[in-house]
Amino acid sequence: MKCRSFSKLTNLFKVLSDPNRQSLIAHLSGCREANVGELSKCCEIDLSVVSRHLSKLRDAGILGANKKGKEVFYDLKASELAKMLRDLADEIEASASSSEK
Repeated sequence: MKCRSFSKLTNLFKVLSDPNRQSLIAHLSGCREANVGELSKCCEIDLSVVSRHLSKLRDAGILGANKKGKEVFYDLKASELAKMLRDLADEIEASASSSEK
């Protein structure tokens, strides 16, 4: 596995390991988009904490953001997340098949 890919996956799993971020992802997977206030209420997380978690999820490429007026709405980039995990699975399968030869 390439070092760059490994570093990206390390960050992805670090981001996904937090229970609050898991709650945010779960909520966003069930709705089209939500703003910070909506996410704070549904996930019962303080507003400032939600903002920090959303920033980490955006940096990891898991969330998108769309500004509408003064509010920012976040959405789950499900296809990008699935691709990252699929790439990891492909690397594991390739590694396993080459070591079996």
